[in-house]
Amino acid sequence: MSVEIRHVGPDDWTDWRMMRQRSLTEDPQAFSSSTAMWTGDNDTEARWRERLADGPCFIAYDGERPIGMVAGRIVDNRAELISMWVGAEARRRGVGRALIQTVIAWANGRPLRLRVMDGNAAAVDAYAQQGFVLQDGCDDEGCRLMWLRNQPADGPPAEQT
Repeated sequence: MSVEIRHVGPDDWTDWRMMRQRSLTEDPQAFSSSTAMWTGDNDTEARWRERLADGPCFIAYDGERPIGMVAGRIVDNRAELISMWVGAEARRRGVGRALIQTVIAWANGRPLRLRVMDGNAAAVDAYAQQGFVLQDGCDDEGCRLMWLRNQPADGPPAEQT
């Protein structure tokens, strides 16, 4: 498998759409989003293009076949890793690690966090291997925070370290 991580934009909306809908259909328990948020009346080219214009989005490709995805965004001068998913056919082959490292590089030293569904041990382990630390407690969607270790001085609030 020869994997390439590509920074994608609005013109790549069909690949992003396919990967996002696959992730929500094949692994709905891994996300706080529901398939309904991205299907039916919400499944429009304009909406997908807008999503891809809203922050950096990356797709892992094996040749021309999309096999994984991740995105980043800035909230209150902190970076967040979001929408992480790797297709079952590409798991345990370093694709997730490459996607996570891509967002870490994109964050460029900003404090970086992510949310993971409580009980998603495989995801927690993958993030922990890349330096993220699981925080106590869950939010109202059943997610736990993870912060990248060795954050700058303005990293996670003291109560979350």
